[in-house]
Amino acid sequence: MTSTAGGGLAVRTLAVLRPRWAAVALAALLLVATTATSLAGPWILRYAVDNGLVGDHPDTGVVTRAGLLYLGLAVAGLALARVQVRLVGWIGEWLVRELRSRAADHVLAMSVRYFDRTPAGVLVSRLTADIDALQDVVQLGIVPFAQAVLTLTFLAVVLVALSWQLALVCLLPAAALVAATVWFRRASRAAFAAVRDRVADTVAALTERLAGLRVVRAFRQEAGTTELLLARSRRQLDANVTAVRVQSFYLAAMEFATVGSIAAVLAAGGALAARDAVTIGTLSAFVLYLLLAFEPVQSLSFLVTVLESAAAALRKIYALLDEPVDVPEGSRELVRTGPLAAEGVGFRYGDGRPDVLRGVDLTLRPGERVALVGPTGAGKSTLAKLMARLFDPTAGRVSYAGVDVREATWPALRSRVVMVAQDGQLTAGTLAHNLRAVRPRATDDELAAALAAVGAGNWLAGLPDGLATPVGEGGSLLSAGERQLVALARVCLLDADVVVLDEATSGLDPGTERLVEAALVAATAGRAVLVVAHRTSTVRGADRVVAVNAGGVTDLGAPYDTTHEYLDQH
Repeated sequence: MTSTAGGGLAVRTLAVLRPRWAAVALAALLLVATTATSLAGPWILRYAVDNGLVGDHPDTGVVTRAGLLYLGLAVAGLALARVQVRLVGWIGEWLVRELRSRAADHVLAMSVRYFDRTPAGVLVSRLTADIDALQDVVQLGIVPFAQAVLTLTFLAVVLVALSWQLALVCLLPAAALVAATVWFRRASRAAFAAVRDRVADTVAALTERLAGLRVVRAFRQEAGTTELLLARSRRQLDANVTAVRVQSFYLAAMEFATVGSIAAVLAAGGALAARDAVTIGTLSAFVLYLLLAFEPVQSLSFLVTVLESAAAALRKIYALLDEPVDVPEGSRELVRTGPLAAEGVGFRYGDGRPDVLRGVDLTLRPGERVALVGPTGAGKSTLAKLMARLFDPTAGRVSYAGVDVREATWPALRSRVVMVAQDGQLTAGTLAHNLRAVRPRATDDELAAALAAVGAGNWLAGLPDGLATPVGEGGSLLSAGERQLVALARVCLLDADVVVLDEATSGLDPGTERLVEAALVAATAGRAVLVVAHRTSTVRGADRVVAVNAGGVTDLGAPYDTTHEYLDQH
């Protein structure tokens, strides 16, 4: 996988930046220009010392011209640096936004099966903590790191040009620094990858426990939950401490190499100057350049740390983007109305696992109401989700009006087939916000009409804030029945031809159940309905009852009382 190697990581990131290549090229040119102006000082000093100060007749004009040249280059460098920082910042922020958008779109394109096997906390960590790590490197690391690397490259060339003899003196400390850098890259990569993994583990544990807080409190699991979170935090702390130890060793190696280089140059330079092998100006410039090298070399420990942390996060993001989309969108429109049919459908939840469904044939005709019954675990909900294309069959196909649903675009399919789950699936926001999830441009009158169509008009009129009423996270401020009424009003807004109901009245009290069932009849009038049933009340009114058992289906016909062996009696 390309995202696992450093070179591949850079190439892939540059590919993401391709739409902004002109800005990247301009930023690179500005970086070269600002680096060159910042390193001109010692060379100008060498010229001033050797031509204006050394000798029997000092030339103050040379010194003045050198000073004015230095001042002009410094001002130009500051101006270029300002433009460069703003440009690189804009490019970096665009990159972060692009990766966040791609990752979110990719996650949303995955099937229900992917979310069943991937902890929500891991996905939250990828889209928040890992993206935030990239945000940090954009704001703090890109320009300083590139400046430091370019500065050291320029310095190596300049030092050889000044005096190859003195440059040879620096080879041993430089070789030690290169060896330390190679070691640091390998060690820090593993250390920061471990940090990202531990962060994801901590976020996943916290997210799961918060989502199941009612269960935690009901079974007095507070102490165990706290101990689990502390254990995850300790593992995260250990990973961070290991990363800091690696960094501290590298910092000490860099300081030793820099100080050793200066000491060796002063000793060798004095001997060479005594034999007129180098001029005083050259020796002065050489020492100043070594001092200029100290800051970028020292800052590289921090900058490489930031970049390795960001690279570890980037690898995680690219690994997420490399997850194959198991329910890819098709390209066909559904121009005709017709039956929704399972044709020889088979399904299993993974390679090597037993078949849940085998050779299932089921046709839901326009306007027909079909109830699916069967024992727990028989595959009723699985078949319903396959018919709504929440995931794809491993054998056979599901078609609408003769078109394989895998070939249809998502807007086309969702305008024809809609699924209502047990919990209503509301999000934090207002009542209007949740209704507009299926029709963003619907007017308030259309929203009110949809609620009235499912018998919720009086309920809406009794709300002080009307459509602006907050529903809470997950619809927590509404009752179970009210959440289902909102979900059914969405069906009316979407005006789909087929409605798949995954036991929409499950868990409701008898009074609320009757209210929701009346709303179901109103919302699904004139539409084809496939309903997963556990109760006799759900089966009443079905045109056909189909039993799901032993991986297959059996058409039981219309009378619901023949299905009592599969149903909970209420």
